[in-house]
Amino acid sequence: MKFLVATVGSIGDLLPFLVVAEALRQRGHTVVIASNAGYAALVKMAGFEFAAIWDRSQQSIDSLIASDPLRAWAAVRDDMLVPAAAPTRAFIAHHLQKGPCTVLASWSSFGARLAHDELGVPLCTVYLSPGAVGADEDHRADELGHRNIGLFPAWFGTHAGVRSTGFAMYEDALVPPLPADAESFLAAGAPPVIFTPGSFMRSATTFFQQSLEACAQLGLRAIFLTPYREHLPASLPPSIRHFSYLALQRLAPRCAALVHHGGIGTCAQGLRAGIPQLATPLFFDQPDNAARLAALGVGRDIAPNAYRAGQAAAKLREMLASETVRQDCARASALFRDQDGAGLVCDLVETMT
Repeated sequence: MKFLVATVGSIGDLLPFLVVAEALRQRGHTVVIASNAGYAALVKMAGFEFAAIWDRSQQSIDSLIASDPLRAWAAVRDDMLVPAAAPTRAFIAHHLQKGPCTVLASWSSFGARLAHDELGVPLCTVYLSPGAVGADEDHRADELGHRNIGLFPAWFGTHAGVRSTGFAMYEDALVPPLPADAESFLAAGAPPVIFTPGSFMRSATTFFQQSLEACAQLGLRAIFLTPYREHLPASLPPSIRHFSYLALQRLAPRCAALVHHGGIGTCAQGLRAGIPQLATPLFFDQPDNAARLAALGVGRDIAPNAYRAGQAAAKLREMLASETVRQDCARASALFRDQDGAGLVCDLVETMT
């Protein structure tokens, strides 16, 4: 069977689909992935055929996210999602001419819905978070040739007409090991706190400066994760190390806490690792994700424009010292035992045709 995957956005919007694509491939299916042009190398490295459906500069979106998050969603819609619609439909039509196929697409893939409506191709609409379901103004019920899947567990959020499968994560054996310098740093002292603003945030200078000061106040070791070295303070103490990328699935279980933007993939890794999380949610589903972490007892949040060393230190101090938070984190982590979100997605899409 042939499956077409369509999604645009941040790297966090692509990674869960790569996990599902790998699970489908292991079942003997062919998978072709369409996404941002900038992700071509990543997708091809994973061994999948790739098609670009959006390749415009993110500059205007980046500046809006940093300066006016309330307008950022409109910018993402108008500058990314709408322009990607026609190429997505063309991508699906091209493969449909070659033979039957089924489409797995992000809920925001307007072109996939056009292809379903106009060409009759079976479509599985995928929501990566509960907040995405609420944001979908064109949410459709399950019907012949269409299915809604929530790539999150029911205990994190439920919606009528959306089948929750659990978070899609690679099998541990498929996750690359941590590099030697990261292993050396982890072995050199107490578990550090991870600070990462997410791949979509390209203006994080204040975040890292305030995080540095918060660590100094608490005497914490830390790992700063960002591909943008220019966002970091000019110098870091020996107790803090910068890495452009480390697999959170390997790193988070060996750390004390996770401070991040509230993206659903990062939330899931923190939950699986069983560590406290401090979120700085900015836009779209991030505030909803942060609220769900708080409801589970595993997280706190600070508005990005209010993120200061003193407040961050206070919230980290409280969570790290709380036995209740520790127990809630352990309880959440235990829910991941025997979870196979990608496998459940495969079960659902294999029965669509």
